[in-house]
Amino acid sequence: MLLKALDEVRRAPNPADAVEMAIVRLAYAADLPGPEEALKALQGGETPGGVSGVRGPSGGGSGGASALLAPRPVAQPVLPDPQTFEQMVTLIGEKREVGLQMDVERYVRPVSFRPGALTYEPVAGGPPDLARRLAGRLREWTGRTWLIAANGQGGGETLIDQERRARAVARAEIEADPFVRSVMDAFPGARLGEVKILAPTVEMPSIPDEPDSDED
Repeated sequence: MLLKALDEVRRAPNPADAVEMAIVRLAYAADLPGPEEALKALQGGETPGGVSGVRGPSGGGSGGASALLAPRPVAQPVLPDPQTFEQMVTLIGEKREVGLQMDVERYVRPVSFRPGALTYEPVAGGPPDLARRLAGRLREWTGRTWLIAANGQGGGETLIDQERRARAVARAEIEADPFVRSVMDAFPGARLGEVKILAPTVEMPSIPDEPDSDED
């Protein structure tokens, strides 16, 4: 092993890395069984060193060390795959790309969407590199190439426009409520301020009283 390592160090473009690998191999080889133990293990149908079904390259006397140094499969990360435009925007938010998310919500009028492709009508004043930035980030997050076309016509509302319209509809419904109208009529000149949706109140279960214990 040392003779082979010496030859590798002479030919390696980075001798320091070759020396480090040789030391690692020697460290693993120190834990391998001796010749007699290895022979007994082979005769008994076992694999010396406890390495099952792994064989290193022949030659150089470093088969056992090469087997122990064989790379283990690394689990690949699960890549997201948004199926709708809204899921795509949610993915951008989860990746904390605040600037990109704001640009998409403000300047993108979706025309068509499918996994891997988005066509939209750009809103005037949007960044000229929005399509390139969006395609690059989606390729990085999903592991696929995305076709982002910013030359569509007749796109729908932007997410910002949808949010504004939803707020306007909610405000109109509140103003038309009979109770709210009666309050507004009771206070001439009053105006409805900001509308906030409060979280529902969770009623805590009551704790039953403990029965009185009879004393002896």
